[in-house]
Amino acid sequence: MTPFQEFFQNYGPYLWLVLLLLFLGLAYMFYRFQSRYRKDYQQLDALLRSNGGEGGLEKLLERLSSLERDAAMLDVMQTVVRELELRQNQSFQSVGLVRFNPFTDMGGDQSFALSIVDSYGNGFVLSSLHGRTATRVYAKTVRRGQSTQTVSAEEQAAIDQAMRFQQLPPDTPIQA
Repeated sequence: MTPFQEFFQNYGPYLWLVLLLLFLGLAYMFYRFQSRYRKDYQQLDALLRSNGGEGGLEKLLERLSSLERDAAMLDVMQTVVRELELRQNQSFQSVGLVRFNPFTDMGGDQSFALSIVDSYGNGFVLSSLHGRTATRVYAKTVRRGQSTQTVSAEEQAAIDQAMRFQQLPPDTPIQA
């Protein structure tokens, strides 16, 4: 007996079983495809024959043009949403305020440091030093959560407060 005959002698019934299962699976898939095709055909036929055989095709074409208009409107709305997201990211969103007393001979925390930043961490820090005879106001630029000028501890605390909820991605471009 050859190895080929011996293989079929030993595994023949199993091969027939696998072949039968494969045939039944393909028959089931063909049945499902045919039933789905029949259902779709009946729905299309009912649509085209609606209103006594008239107007079905026109309704279908009207529906298609309505879908095209809706798709065009959706494109416009997506563009508007992207523009709004960009503007929202560039608008001031976070505020940090620190009140302090820079002079030991005066009472009250009349001086302050105010930091306002957008979602990229860009903005400004505004400081006011209140003295007996004068009040001085300073403004400094903030880029990605860091001041471009030297800042006091109070100004840095205000920047840190404003940045506490910002999540800057590592590749965020610096906005002018």
